[in-house]
Amino acid sequence: MHTPPPSGRPRRAWSRDLARALAVATLFAIVSSCSITGTSPRTADELELARNRQRWASAGIHDYEFDFQRMCFCTPEMTDRVRIVVHQDAIVSVVRGSDGQSAIRANIPWPRVDELFLDVQQRLEQGADRIEVSYDPTYGYPRSIVVDRELMAVDGGYSLTSGNLRRLP
Repeated sequence: MHTPPPSGRPRRAWSRDLARALAVATLFAIVSSCSITGTSPRTADELELARNRQRWASAGIHDYEFDFQRMCFCTPEMTDRVRIVVHQDAIVSVVRGSDGQSAIRANIPWPRVDELFLDVQQRLEQGADRIEVSYDPTYGYPRSIVVDRELMAVDGGYSLTSGNLRRLP
């Protein structure tokens, strides 16, 4: 649709003013969509999770073993330090570090690395009051996850540690 210039103004001046107005509107839209304070902590945590999840996926590891320990207000068996062995993305054994005995029980959820990522994602989505995660610099898997679902709650938090991940042939 063609709009004629206002009467009394040359077409060139009217076009120049229109171009300036469009440029100012575009600049305003760009500036207003940017945050002056940068990304929010939650967004930064989500970006860090995505980057490290991609690092893990890029490594293409499906057969591995790693040490794992859960600290929580839960049964002593759940807090044992264990060695988890995974083949083709399925846990095939869980052995207690204290005595070398099997720790596989139906009622104790031992994680694979992808489930550690999922735990971080779920806590971020649920808006846990505190979540601190450190990632392995080589493979990107979560090495430490500290969560407080509610600050000041007696049993509202837990920590997960994993390490000594070794790729299996």
